[in-house]
Amino acid sequence: MNLKENSLEKSKMIANEIKNSLEEKNIFHLRDIIYDTNEVTLANIFEQYFDIKEILFMFKVIKKEKSSEIFAYLPQNMKQQVINGLQDHEIKVMLDYMFTDDISEFLEELPANIVKRVLNSASNQRRSEINMILNFKENSAGSVMSTDYVELDPEITADEALKMIKDKERLAETISYCYITNNQHILLGFVSMRSILLASSNTLISDIMETDVISVECDEDQEQVAKIFSKYDLLVLPVVNDQHRLIGIITIDDVYDIIQDEVTEDLQKMGGITPIEGSYVNMPILEMVKSRITWLLILMISATISGHILSINSDLTLKFPSLIIFIPMLMDTAGNAGSQSSAMVVRGIAIDNLNISDFKYVIKTEFLNSLILGAILFTVNILRILIFMPKISLSIAILISATIYIIITIANLIGGILPLLASTIKQDPASMSGPILTTVCDAISLTIYFSLASMFLGGVIYGI
Repeated sequence: MNLKENSLEKSKMIANEIKNSLEEKNIFHLRDIIYDTNEVTLANIFEQYFDIKEILFMFKVIKKEKSSEIFAYLPQNMKQQVINGLQDHEIKVMLDYMFTDDISEFLEELPANIVKRVLNSASNQRRSEINMILNFKENSAGSVMSTDYVELDPEITADEALKMIKDKERLAETISYCYITNNQHILLGFVSMRSILLASSNTLISDIMETDVISVECDEDQEQVAKIFSKYDLLVLPVVNDQHRLIGIITIDDVYDIIQDEVTEDLQKMGGITPIEGSYVNMPILEMVKSRITWLLILMISATISGHILSINSDLTLKFPSLIIFIPMLMDTAGNAGSQSSAMVVRGIAIDNLNISDFKYVIKTEFLNSLILGAILFTVNILRILIFMPKISLSIAILISATIYIIITIANLIGGILPLLASTIKQDPASMSGPILTTVCDAISLTIYFSLASMFLGGVIYGI
């Protein structure tokens, strides 16, 4: 039995135990099962095996701290059902146990009337924190941060710091790092829990804190946040406003979500899909259609360019029908070459911070790659045609291979340039790695193919 099958069997077993406890009204056993099971596993079990009435009942009989943890991992539609089924005071208690980034995340996708009800149920402080996060620009550092962190004064002792951490531990998203601020909440530095524990009880925090603190402004794009985490190998990143006041933190688990979102968005753009949120399983059909239809229409219309190129070269294809059979291969080769080049440059933009100033370097690199790749493909293609297609003349074999060499070079250059241009005009470079690139490469490959064919074979047609 593999890991996935084992996990499914375990989930079924837990679900059956919970169902039996519910049927027997054995609340004590029910609580024991739930408290002994990971909240992520429980969220998956609730979604698959229980209806909303059963879930609401369980939420009412278990500790609010546990129900809040489970709630954070439920799918969005089920979160809304739970909120609708809870009383206002129950919502307030649950919000008190949830981290602000989790609250703001699920509120963003709820109808306005439900958001209003949730906010009205929250405490004044909680409401203020949530509203602050919701007011930040989408996909900014401020929109994904949490306000649940430990803030320390530099003049307190290590012993006093430990007491403060213990008091705030339940409400803090992490205690691995605590942030040092003055009375105006200006970020001064940070101190690790390890440093506090190893310090003498009367050691001042100012003596053990690190002042070289990496931070990010609240308006910074979340993609840049992920880059900072990767560059500095961070677990936590403080978020400051334009006055360098500490207003929140971003933890590594938030970055995992950011990376997943960014990768998903890039894959959708590269596939000619308008970026959308939500899972494939739960997405309405009409939503899927809307995300796909725009690019399909654009590509269908743009395909007329390729059709036009074919039509104006009908004399060649009528005289040499064998030319036609190589068209799909040439177009695919051009598109694949351009996509490879584009993917490498997009990665370079993301990891190495490539920009328009690196234009010459990218051109040089892709050109040199093209020379080597083109030479290999040129040789292999001639041998392939001569061995497996003996009816094809040597002149056409050379023509096809020469076309491949040229289009590889041009496609690589285009694939390298387009993401840089996109980045320069503040567009997502990934959007240039999909249908746009393919359409351009298709048109160019056909133009080059028939231009070379006219040069090599045109004399045969016109009696030259």
